[in-house]
Amino acid sequence: MGIDPMTETMAKAKAPRLPFPQDLTGLSRERLEAMHDAAAKVLECEQALAQSGSNVVAEVLRDQGDFLIWERYPKGDLFDLANHSHYFYHAHTRQEMADGENGHFHLFVRPAEIAADMKPWQLPGAVIPENPADRFAHIAAISVDNYGRLIRIFTTNRWVTNETLYRAEDVIALLDHFAIGLDHPSRALNQWLTSLVTLYRPQLEALLRARDATLEAWAKEHPGSEILEDRRLQNTSEVYVDTIKQIEAIETALDI
Repeated sequence: MGIDPMTETMAKAKAPRLPFPQDLTGLSRERLEAMHDAAAKVLECEQALAQSGSNVVAEVLRDQGDFLIWERYPKGDLFDLANHSHYFYHAHTRQEMADGENGHFHLFVRPAEIAADMKPWQLPGAVIPENPADRFAHIAAISVDNYGRLIRIFTTNRWVTNETLYRAEDVIALLDHFAIGLDHPSRALNQWLTSLVTLYRPQLEALLRARDATLEAWAKEHPGSEILEDRRLQNTSEVYVDTIKQIEAIETALDI
């Protein structure tokens, strides 16, 4: 799973960048309050790690040896089987990442035990394991700097993570199920990632829909292309984020 370093020399399409902050006033109070609670947990995790002299990057790389580009951390990825969720962290070469980026977390959920009737999106280049238990959907990637501070969230073409691609609305229906409830490699890190999915739920929904629009546009512009295997199309949408600005938008919508 992952990018072939040989593809770095190819010209890549530029991912559409979504606006931030987003107007959240149309969201339900229940959703906004859940996001506000998630923001508190994100800040709590960051503060706890900072007080111990650590951060989310240090936590995921702890006891993992040298930090090498393309390698995935923790080794073997981190699977929460009870929650049908997993993630890994890795880095590309500098030209493949955002300014100041140390690396990014790829987040996944496995639909088989959550929504057994969910059907993969069979665009050209789709790879669909026969056993539904082997299928996993990529939610998004979360970029951070050397100190674990958020930079951006982005989506990718299927070939990047070797996922089974599902339509945006299907993946959105799975977002509430993403959770990492384990202590390894760090409970604070795992709670941080879990809470980010709730905190940035509106952005994730918008990113996934923009991903689908990017793929559909690519199909029209490149007839006959194996779209989901086309190395010219790597990232499919992105948004640069800031947790304090997100909290301000939430509190404006809540009128608090």
